[in-house]
Formats: sequence, structure tokens, C-alpha cells
Amino acid sequence: MERRIKFIYGLTICAIVAYSIVQGYWLYSRYQLSLEEYKSELYSTIIACAEEDIAIRKTLPYSPRFYGNRLRKTSEIKGDDVVETWRYEIFALDTLHYSLPIPKGADAHTYLLEYIASLLDDHPAELPEGLEYFVFTCNSKKNEDMGTSQLVEALNRFTVDHQHPFQKERLDSILRSKGITAQSITTTKTDTMVWQPSMQPHTSIWQPVMTVSFPYDIFEGQQVVVKTAISISPVIRRMAYTLLITVLLSLFLIFCLVYQILTIRKQRHIEAIRQEFLHTMIHELKRPISTLKMCVSFMGNERMMQDGESKQRILASSHNELDNLTSYFSKLRDITFSDSTEIPLVKSRFSLRSLMEECIGKQNIPSDKDVRMEIVAEDDLEIQADRMHLSNIVCNLLENAIKYSREAVTIRIDFLMREAGMVQISVADNGIGIAKADQRYVFDKFYRSESAKDQAIPGIGLGLSYVKLLVEAHGGTITFESIEGEGTTFTILIPQTDGKD
Repeated sequence: MERRIKFIYGLTICAIVAYSIVQGYWLYSRYQLSLEEYKSELYSTIIACAEEDIAIRKTLPYSPRFYGNRLRKTSEIKGDDVVETWRYEIFALDTLHYSLPIPKGADAHTYLLEYIASLLDDHPAELPEGLEYFVFTCNSKKNEDMGTSQLVEALNRFTVDHQHPFQKERLDSILRSKGITAQSITTTKTDTMVWQPSMQPHTSIWQPVMTVSFPYDIFEGQQVVVKTAISISPVIRRMAYTLLITVLLSLFLIFCLVYQILTIRKQRHIEAIRQEFLHTMIHELKRPISTLKMCVSFMGNERMMQDGESKQRILASSHNELDNLTSYFSKLRDITFSDSTEIPLVKSRFSLRSLMEECIGKQNIPSDKDVRMEIVAEDDLEIQADRMHLSNIVCNLLENAIKYSREAVTIRIDFLMREAGMVQISVADNGIGIAKADQRYVFDKFYRSESAKDQAIPGIGLGLSYVKLLVEAHGGTITFESIEGEGTTFTILIPQTDGKD
């Protein structure tokens, strides 16, 4: 059985560890997924901010310029591939410094394009003032489609940046308006055209940093690089419900497993108490049974029956052991009640001093102990209570004071009437006292301290729990003060204002 319980313990612990590892891995994977989703959204927001910056610059006032462009393509065979070279020619004409008469009926845009193209072809080195000329080249394979929309977008970005150059401060302001704080905003220039924005992967899971590159002038290879930290808070908020459900399920499972272990431990403890109770009960019953057996044997011997002194001694001893046996059975009967209010009480009025004297006389004093019991109360009190139960209460306290003492012990019994109709009864001794570690358990059923077990002090662990049950049945309370090695004082308060018998 013990090996099986240990196996269950080990299996439960392994299950908790395995579940924790699986849940941790799953949460980590879910965190990475949420981080990637948030990173994608943040990337889209930064790109949108860069495009908004271009849109804002388009609306700013600009000097009157006429922009034109011409696209040329040449092909060259390199190995198995046909490489196409795209030549972009862009010219900007400042109409304030350069005026050109346009023939009547001619389209101004077409006429200017043809005129500027002829100037570039005939006299490329002698451009008039107010005319700027830019040339960009790009290579692509035969089957690659450069796309008209891409060319138009590249020309638009070039025109915007030529009119109103990019400013970091403006982009930073747009980013802040979207709740993004950039660690740095820098510009770079590449040797080749960069057509699409890009994002560099972050290198840290717990402190990720995003680096986004956006080509604000495709033809000239101008890029803005935005570096910003990825906040963990939005990622955690996205996982809030997942985390909550996971934590609750994990706590519930761990609680069930721990509760299972605690239940097994409790069952083991109950089984140990049961075994100890049975052994102690058998030990306690041996003495009265042996005494009664000796009495029966004595009564069967006619010669010994003639000895009056021996006869009285045997009868007294038998009577005493029968009283002890009756006391044990009374404890076992009353201790089975689940509530102190279920214990039947037969109240009557009687002298408290006479009851104390009777309890003192009932005590069986061991021959190896010097026991002194005295009643220190000066006056007698007449109280109303169940006389038999109150006698059991006092007898149990006196019996404990004698058992848990050294060779010599003095027991002082006191009683008095307190205010509010409360009778106070105290039993004090100068015995071995109760250890601090045991004081919280003294009223528990079947509890016996380790020192009592080590010293082989007889008992079944029901005395004080039985006393507390009977005191509470009277509507009273019991408390104690104890110092280990110096002694213990039990104090009982029983109300006298209850009009019910």
C-alpha cells in the first residue's frame, strides 16, 4: 500500500510537471504568433505613415515646374538570359526662368515633351537655364514585368521629393500621432533602385525591435529607415483571454491533483489514528478486564473469600476499574455526537465544592507519584448543570494533570462566580506543561503529542476533546494557558442565566 501511494505521488508530480511544460510551450508559441500579428500591423502602420508623409508633401505649395519623362529599353543577351536595360530620363522645366512660345492649336504638354527631347538629343551638353535633366537605369530579365503602376509611383515620389525634400521631423510627428515612438529615423542611399519597403527581423523575443525601410525616392535609391521598439503590452492584451483561460484551467488541474495528494495524506493520517486508537484502546481495556478476571478468580476461592480485608480491597479495585471502563465507554458514546447541542443534559442544582471533593476522591493515584490536590476556593457555590457531565469534565482534567506530571505534582482547584452569571472553574498544575507546537491540537479528537507517545503515557486522545464537547453542551467555553516545563491551567466558564433545564 505504501509503495502504491508513493507511486501515485510520483505520477501526480510528473503529470503536473509535464502539463506545465506543455502549457508553457503552447503559451510561448501563442505569444510568438501574437507578436508576429502585432508586428505585421505595426509594419503596415509605419508604411501608411510614410505614404501619408508623401501625400502631405504633395499638398504643400511648390514652384511652377513642368515635369516630363522618357522611357527607353535596350536588350542584351547574357548567357541563357535576355537582360533588358531600362533607361528613365526625367526633366524638370522651371517655367519662371524659362518660357517657350507654344504654337497655336498645339497641345502644350506634348509640345514641351517633344521640344525638350529634341534639345536633349541635339545638344545634351548645352541645356538652357531652368531645365534639369536626370537619368536612371535599371536592369531586368526578359520575362520580368516592371509594371506601369510601379513606374508611375516611382515618378510621383521623385517629383514630390524634388519639390519638397523628405524631413525626418515630419515623419516622426506622423508616427507619434499614431502612437508609435521611433527610437531613430535615418535616411540611406543605395546604389540600386529599391521598389518595395522591407522589414528586418527582430533578434529578441522579450525586447523586440522593428526596423522598417521605406523607399521615398525609388529612382535615386533614397530610403528612410525607422527603428522602433515593439511594446509587449499590446501583445499581452491580445492574449488576455487565452492567458486567463489557461491560468484558470491550469490552477484547477493543479488544485485537483494537489487535492488528490492531500486527500490521500489525510486518509493515511486517519488510518494511522485508527490503528493507534485500536492499539491504545486494547491496552486500556486490558487493565479492567484483568482486574475483573482476578476478582472472579478470587470469588471462586472460598478460603480467600473468608479474608474480609482482601475481599474489600479486591471489590474496591474492581469497582474502580468498572468506573474507568464506564468512563471510557461514556467518552466514546458522547464523542460520536457531531454537535455539542445533541448531547442530552439533565440539569440540577448541586454544591460545587462537594462535586470537587468527590472528583478528587475518584482519582487513582499511582504509587510512584506524590500527588497533592487542594481546593483553594473559600466559599461554596451552588450551580445548575448536568452533575454527571460536570463530574466527568473535572475528573478528566484532574486525570490529565496527574498523568502529565513528574514524580511530585500539586493540583489547585478554584471556582468563583463572575459577573454576568458566569461560573468560572480552574484546574492548575505544576506538571510538564504543553509544548507550543502541540497547543493548537490539544482539543482535537484522538490527538496525542509525540512526548506522550515517547513516554508511554496511557490514553486514547479523547480526554480534552471530550471535555470541550461537554463544556460547549452547557453553552460554556474552555481555555488554557501552558508553559512547557512549568505547568498548565485550564479555565472553564459555564453560564447560569439559561432558564432551560
